[in-house]
This record gives sequence, structure tokens and C-alpha cells, in this order.
Amino acid sequence: MKVLRFSAAMTVMFLFVMGLPLMAAEYKPGELIVKFRSQSLVSARVIGETEQRAAVIAVDDTRQALADLQQRPDVEYAEPNYLVEAESVPGDWGYTATQWTDVGLPQAWDFIEDRGPGSEVVVAVIDSGVDLDHPELEDILLDGYDFANSDNNPDDDYGHGTRVAGIIGAKANNAFCYAGVAWNVNVRIMPLKFLQSDGRGYISDAISAIYYAVDQGADIINASWGFDSYSSALEDAIDYARANGVLFICSAGNSGENNDEVAHYPSNYTTENVIAVAAMNQYGDLASWSNYGYYSVDLAAPGQGLKTTDNDGGPYSYASGTSYAAPFVSAIAAMVIAQFPELGYQEVRERLVMTSVMDEGYTEVLLESGGCVNASNALANESLHSIPDKREWNAPSSQNADANTLAAASGGGSDGGTCYIDTASTPSATGVLFLIGLMVALFPMRQRQE
Repeated sequence: MKVLRFSAAMTVMFLFVMGLPLMAAEYKPGELIVKFRSQSLVSARVIGETEQRAAVIAVDDTRQALADLQQRPDVEYAEPNYLVEAESVPGDWGYTATQWTDVGLPQAWDFIEDRGPGSEVVVAVIDSGVDLDHPELEDILLDGYDFANSDNNPDDDYGHGTRVAGIIGAKANNAFCYAGVAWNVNVRIMPLKFLQSDGRGYISDAISAIYYAVDQGADIINASWGFDSYSSALEDAIDYARANGVLFICSAGNSGENNDEVAHYPSNYTTENVIAVAAMNQYGDLASWSNYGYYSVDLAAPGQGLKTTDNDGGPYSYASGTSYAAPFVSAIAAMVIAQFPELGYQEVRERLVMTSVMDEGYTEVLLESGGCVNASNALANESLHSIPDKREWNAPSSQNADANTLAAASGGGSDGGTCYIDTASTPSATGVLFLIGLMVALFPMRQRQE
């Protein structure tokens, strides 16, 4: 039998190429998110809480500390403090009142007018904050918190959160030429800031905001942001929201990818309270840049050319992205909860997904529901179809980052500063084959008989 044997140098190069990380997300050097096991004495000193939660710890060398912690028996998981970005799409598109006919808003508003605004519903907008003095929003804002700067002033210095809030509940029938989806509902917005002035923030701050929102009585959490690395700590926080009956509505992403195959978080978590939202354009089709997925994405909603509140009291701006489709669904969920406060999060989620409208712009390959959210149907509970159990779906495999992944992503630096790290890209198949071919040319294989 003939056996091929690589030279030592070729072996090293081959392993280097094949060992390139498949995903190397940006993260904050000098910090790790760690969850100690409940019996750990260290956890009691670090957390200091009865309930076991992950904690952010400072480290000198991020890569080495991650490798060390992942080997410790008293550590449940350790992971980087990933960098997250808002998911908006630049550019303006106009729209008219005759668009989005599948969404059933006029009928829903009539339904609410006949019955009254209903019970108060609190939507926590975990984002870049909200313009606290905006005349369209100030009357519906609750006290919030700025987790990026550790103070109680979550004023928006980026604009993304203000646009999200306006889609949910901006006033109607005034001098401004737009209104929020839930304008006639007793909705309150809790502004929780973790994204900074460049639209980026760390996952540890988002996690803190989730726990805060739940503990302060939020009914719905809107998360219009995403990244491509799995985080156990974020999943724990979302599960905490589920255990307390809080819906978690998030954007599906703007890469035009199938989330069944390429993971996107938090939308890819299979926790029962998660609703992942794709975006449709003004013609009722799935937006060309919107992510999708039969199992991983639950609904589509308007997400292109939405007129909404602008930052610094601005009259309006046009917003596009799954970032803005998500609050559209959050607002309709608020309608349902306000009118039927006895419903649990599972029943509200089922209403939204099962009453969505199937249109020729969608196929069952794109969304597990097959269609776009419909406010009128959800309020009337007009179920149109059933949905598969997302928990039975085999999600794309994703593990916590190891030290090698961090090395590729970081490019050095372990001082815990706030610098942003360039993302390492996945090597293409063509590039890998080229390098292998180059190695073969440089290091010819030898044959021996056995």
C-alpha cells in the first residue's frame, strides 16, 4: 500500500491554513465574561449575588486567560466580551400610506379605538438610548439607564434608538407627519443604552441591560442589533427574560444570508420567547439585504423606508434595516398585550407568528411562518397556519471562542482599552486551495512503500 507523507515544514503550513478561524468576531481586549459553577467559592466573591449570573472580569492577557479559564472545573463557560453593532441600512426610500397593506394596521387601530388603549405595556429598547426631550416621545418614556457610561442618563448620541422608539410609539394627530405603530396603545418605552456614539457596544453591557429590563418590569425587550458569535452569557440573559414572561424581539440581520446556515445572534437563539424579524420593502417583498431562514426567522415586517423620529428633536428621518422591522413587531406585540394582558409570552408569540400573512413574496423556505406580521389578525386571533417547534431545529454549530480565534481577531493588545478590533474574515475555498497548491509546489511529497 502506498502512503503519502508530508514534510515537516509542509505539515506546519497545512495545519496553519486549515486552522484559520471560521469566525473571529471583534471583542474588547482585557475583559472576559465568565460564569462560575454554583459550588465555586470564587463565584461568591466575584458575583456576590444569590442568583448565579455571568460576570465581567478584567484580565491581563485575554487569550491566555480564556484558555486557562476554559480548562478550570469551577468555570461553566468563559467567552470574550464581543462587540455588537446596530443593524440599520443607510439610504432613504420614500413610502406612502397605501403601502404595507398586508400588515393590517388601519383595522387594528379601529379595533383599539372601539375597546380603548388597554393596559400599560412596557417596551425596553436596548439600543443607543433615546432622545429624552423629543416631543414625539418624551411623554411615553420611563426612567432608563446608560450601561455604556454607567449613569442614569440614556440620552441618544447616535440616533438609532430614537428611530426604533419612534416606530414603536411616536405620537399621532399632531404637526409631525408620521406616527408610531402603537400610537393609540398605552405603551411606555424604557430607554436602556449600551451602544455608543458610533453605533457599537459590548455584549456585557447589553446583557446587563436585559437583566435590568426584566427586573424593572418590562413586558417586551426590543433588540435591534446583532453579531455572529455565540454567547452563553447572552443566552442566559434571554432565558432569564423567558423565565419572567418577557418577550425578546430581535432583528434577523442585514447580510442577505440564510440564518439557518450562517448563525446570527441573538436572533438564532431557540429560546421560546425569541421572535426573529426579517425586513420587507415597500412593495411587500423580502428586502434584498434582509437575512431569512425557515427555522431561524419567525416573521417579516416593514423595514425599508420607514418614516420615524430623528435624533435631537428632528422632525423625521427615513430608516431601513431589520433594526426597524423588529420594533414594528414589538409595537404589534404591545397592542396584543395591552388588549389581552392575561396572555403569556408563548401565547402572544403564537398569535403573532400563526396569524401572519402568506404572500407570493415569501416562500416556506424563507420564514417558518411563511409571511409578514398582521396586526389585525393578531388582535382577532385569526390563526392562518401552524408553526414548527424551533427548539427541534439543529442550529448551525457554534462554540465559544478559543484563544486561537482571539489571536486572529485581536491583532494584539491586552490592556482592556476601548479600541475596536478588525474582524478576521473567513478564508475562501479558492484561497485555501491556492495555498495548499503552493505548499505542494514548495514542499513536494515523498512516497514510500509499505
